[in-house]
Amino acid sequence: MHPYDHARSSAKIHGGCWSDYFSIHAWFDASKAVQCRFTHRALRHHVEGVAEAVSIFGPSVINSNGVKVATEQLGMQHLEEDCTYPPEATVWLIDFDPPGWLPTSEPDSAELANASAARFGGDPGAYFALHAWFLETRNWSDGPEHLAFRHHAFGIFEAEARFSPVIALDGGKAVPTRVVAEHHVQQVLGRVPPANDFLRRIKGERWMLQATSPRKLGLD
Repeated sequence: MHPYDHARSSAKIHGGCWSDYFSIHAWFDASKAVQCRFTHRALRHHVEGVAEAVSIFGPSVINSNGVKVATEQLGMQHLEEDCTYPPEATVWLIDFDPPGWLPTSEPDSAELANASAARFGGDPGAYFALHAWFLETRNWSDGPEHLAFRHHAFGIFEAEARFSPVIALDGGKAVPTRVVAEHHVQQVLGRVPPANDFLRRIKGERWMLQATSPRKLGLD
């Protein structure tokens, strides 16, 4: 479904109007800009993606009726309407065909933060959160295939939106977040691939495209 329809569904459930919820539903579907095929959902349509939405949008939104609605509840609604159930991230990678250029080992966040400080200046602590965010997906799936979720060009722009355009350093200096993020992906993969280099290797399954319709939800 379109984010507008998800938002109308939220308004039907919780009250208010569709515009109260549109930004959250549009965030889940923004990965369609990378690939206009249902496997784009692998980047955000999972329980871990709902947790990321909570981090970005806060624990709740106040609709135009003054009612507080949990962001987690809205995210789960989106997943159920698109996938029939809220999958965990690792489910998207069942029978994933890994590219030969995936690394056999990865640096940790502290090593990458030190490397960023050496390259761009400042204290390693200024960079640690960014590197930890990229590598958080280690907790989502076993093996190097977890890199499919954030280690690509789309993930670099995600990082910029998540952490602001620049990373502030001591002395009033700053470095563009996107530059640091590109350096991170380059260090881990040896390249900066488009997200589609991963998404096209996901084995399509029926549950991935079983989105409901506005008519079934009583919206039309």
